[in-house]
Amino acid sequence: MSRRDLVHVLTALHDLSGGRAGAAVDVAAIDEAIGRSRRDMRTPLNLADLEADGLVASPAEGTWTLTDDGVAWVRRDRELSGG
Repeated sequence: MSRRDLVHVLTALHDLSGGRAGAAVDVAAIDEAIGRSRRDMRTPLNLADLEADGLVASPAEGTWTLTDDGVAWVRRDRELSGG
């Protein structure tokens, strides 16, 4: 997954979690938010790169959460982009 796609996923996770660190979101909801359907034949969503950066965590199979650092990253990105 490209870095641009990872940013898109991180932003979707932020929106779906209400911007709260630790709020678990199902992978299916993230897929839908980024425009992937259940019939999508692409590689399953893998957030390991974001997890390695300390921006997300997977508290249970099939779910992801933002970390405090992930929330702060999205907020900084939005401030810098004027959004």
